Formats: sequence, structure tokens, C-alpha cells
Amino acid sequence: MNTIDYIIPAHGVIERAHVYNYFHKLGYKDALERDYMIHSLYPFGICIKKKHLLVIESGTNCFYMQKSGRLKTLEEIQEILEKK
Repeated sequence: MNTIDYIIPAHGVIERAHVYNYFHKLGYKDALERDYMIHSLYPFGICIKKKHLLVIESGTNCFYMQKSGRLKTLEEIQEILEKK
């Protein structure tokens, strides 16, 4: 089971493709088809330890991730990853 470290909202196919491609260049894996992940309306989730990229379809998870300060933009995630 993955632990979701952060969620990343991304809107529109171009922005979602950018996020998807960024994490794949870093070696992140996903369990869903690329087209689904790019065309989905749900935010991305990342597990840094296991290097997994997910789509978070649970509104409850998104709500609590936001309340705990783990909703980040791609730019914020890039800064976090650079520090690791």
C-alpha cells in the first residue's frame, strides 16, 4: 500500500501531461494508463518513498490532505524534491 505524501492539483490536459511527464522522467511509476491519468479530473497523488504517481479519486482524502497542508503545486513539489 502506498502512503500519499502530497496531492497536486492540475487542470487541463496540457498541465496534467506536464505533471505526468515530469514524474516519469524522475522514475516514478503508475498503475493506471497514461491517457486516463492525463484526462482525469482528479488530482495527482505522489508517494515519494516508493516513487509512485497516483490519481486520487476520493474527495475525503483530498479534503484531509488539504487540511493537513499536503496540497502542493508542481513548483512546490519540485522544491521539496530538490531538498531530498
